[in-house]
Amino acid sequence: MPFAEFVRTTGLGEEQARRAWDLIGSATYPWESRLMVASEMLASEQWITTGDPRIDELLGGGVRLGSIVEVVGESATGKTQLCLQLAIAAQLPESVGGADGDVIYISTEGAFPAQRLAAMIDPFVGRVCGEQSPSSHIGGADEFLRRIQVAELDDMETMFHALDYKVPALLSTGRVRLVVIDSIAAHLRFDMDGGEGGFDGSRSFYRERTSHLVQMGAKFKRWADEYRCAFVCINQVTDIIGRNGGSEGNSAGQRPLLRPSPESATEGGSGLSAGLSLMDSDGEFEAMARSRKAPALGAVWANTINVRIMMYQRRGLAQSDIVLADLGQGTTGQQQAVAPPRHLLRTRRWLENSLSPWAPSAQCEVVLDDGGFRHISSEQSLDQGRQTRL
Repeated sequence: MPFAEFVRTTGLGEEQARRAWDLIGSATYPWESRLMVASEMLASEQWITTGDPRIDELLGGGVRLGSIVEVVGESATGKTQLCLQLAIAAQLPESVGGADGDVIYISTEGAFPAQRLAAMIDPFVGRVCGEQSPSSHIGGADEFLRRIQVAELDDMETMFHALDYKVPALLSTGRVRLVVIDSIAAHLRFDMDGGEGGFDGSRSFYRERTSHLVQMGAKFKRWADEYRCAFVCINQVTDIIGRNGGSEGNSAGQRPLLRPSPESATEGGSGLSAGLSLMDSDGEFEAMARSRKAPALGAVWANTINVRIMMYQRRGLAQSDIVLADLGQGTTGQQQAVAPPRHLLRTRRWLENSLSPWAPSAQCEVVLDDGGFRHISSEQSLDQGRQTRL
């Protein structure tokens, strides 16, 4: 109410009314407690390491507490593997880049990979901490597993119930530093009832989905800020329908993902076998990034997240895998690129920081081993290609 009406209603003198007015205002909205100078904000920032210094640098420091991070990629690109190593890293002491907190892991696409997680713990912690066993940090591998609260949610209704009641109850303990949703798109991507009621029924589903995404995004932002935790959400990709193969049909307004399989038997007359291409690392990555796939869930979800991590993989050749051979008699000085047999082809993986307020867009080549993802330099990629060829 206006201050004059407040004075008349309470019957207080003006000085007493002013004091009461200020006290009520500060109790109702403690705006002064929300103020912070930039230097204090910088000092209060906390990050969860990915376990690899190059990937941390790529993301601006790792996964920032208080943020919503999206991991996008096609099937089998390693999205779940990345989230598992983050679930381990979040429990490490702050002195080695962890957050010394518990983890909530929501699995919506089948059984939680507990065996793979257990197998990753010792190699990952040994790589980050320089020790063979995590027992000196928080009680051993079993303790890592006990600090991860897992929920396997098979349908949309169960997922919303967990997000409305179970997740905030666990967050209120103040111990959780990371929430993983694997994946956010599983129950929201399609109308699982087949669009009952025809086109109007399907349209109603997508209207409802938009409302759910807006509400979920608002909850995640509030919880991430209030409880000082990070949300990591796995998203799927969808095909772009359009003539140009570019941004047409990309409702998220983001750069598309992954290159389609090569259609020609040979490329540039190189003599390579069908379906194989010869490119350097940067050229191959750019070709994949210009393909006809984009993150699912559209612009509503794209405007909710803070960071987008794109993951790519391609089974094929690197420049280092190509052997030059003489064409034979009568063709002195002429050579032809010869590809190794298909059973020697290797899976190459890339990780890209596609969207972030803390670091510019960049990418690096990575490999997946017993301890999760780690980056490899161009020289290491060259050595790996030579070993594969042998």
